[in-house]
Amino acid sequence: MRFAYLFCIIFMLCTQVHATPDVVFFNPGKPQESFWGDVDKAMSESATLLGIKLEIFHSSRDRLLMIDQVNTLARSAVLPKYVVLVSEEGSASKMLKSLYGRPVYVALMLNDISKEERAQLRQDRHWQKYLLPAVVPDNYSIGHKSARALVEAMSSDTPEVVGISGDTSTPASLDRASGAVDLFQSQSLLTLHQVVYGNWREDSAYWLTLKMLKRYPKLRGIWTANDHMAFGVLQALEDQGIVAGKDIFVSTVNTSEKVLRLRQQGKIAALGGGHFLAGAVVMDKIAKHRHSGRYTAVSPFPLFSLLEPDSEFFTALLNRDWKAIISHKFCLADAETNLSCNVHASSKH
Repeated sequence: MRFAYLFCIIFMLCTQVHATPDVVFFNPGKPQESFWGDVDKAMSESATLLGIKLEIFHSSRDRLLMIDQVNTLARSAVLPKYVVLVSEEGSASKMLKSLYGRPVYVALMLNDISKEERAQLRQDRHWQKYLLPAVVPDNYSIGHKSARALVEAMSSDTPEVVGISGDTSTPASLDRASGAVDLFQSQSLLTLHQVVYGNWREDSAYWLTLKMLKRYPKLRGIWTANDHMAFGVLQALEDQGIVAGKDIFVSTVNTSEKVLRLRQQGKIAALGGGHFLAGAVVMDKIAKHRHSGRYTAVSPFPLFSLLEPDSEFFTALLNRDWKAIISHKFCLADAETNLSCNVHASSKH
């Protein structure tokens, strides 16, 4: 199956080579996934506004396929100016190796290589020129903020909580959970019973929740690292006759339409999100780099924030109004330094 898909990628690269995209993004997810689909849409909208020709390829959670896709591109006769990568499951090292020596700027986002590896690569003359700073959201901060919002939502003097994190290896998962744990442990009257790992999956979170409900009958709060796991939690609560937002409060991260509506309804007590905009930030930085030769390491705005149902940004997210989303975020910063702010700022609503 993977080889058939790779053949399709080779064919697409060969037929599209005449168009010569400015940027190629290797998306490790599936286009129909809520998060990775939103990354695509925000990135594409930003590219369109900035006049950048963008091509996106998906590996559908197949790390080896993604590495093969990059290898295929690296062997192409005609190359894009920029390649955008995500170090999913630590895959960036092999992808960077295949791009070594090729005149292509490489930008990583969401998951970066380690600081030690980046420092080592920066000693090489090729990577001094072609390896650009990464755009990585502050996962610790949103873990901390979403946990604090959960505590504030719970009407209990001595609340008992549990956490369901993503996995034990991804930096995003580890940092997000670390932020939540630090907040919980700073609350002297709060009891954090345990943090378990649902591997970002709805079904895993469902069964974990059923187990913890039996183990901790006085549970008042459940913190989750992403929306899919929150959906599993909510289903488990419903099946046990427990009312979310009244009996037990749930906090999570992400911006799918489903989770936004659950936040509106109060079934999700606290919601953080916005890191799907990492690709849009990369597009903005690439536009500046093409114009001035500078590619800064600083994002024009925090990727993560708590999302409140009555806010302008929340409404734009719910409507999937990508132009309004992009304009709203980028126009919060100085219009003279953020190219995306120069287009259709009036589309905010």
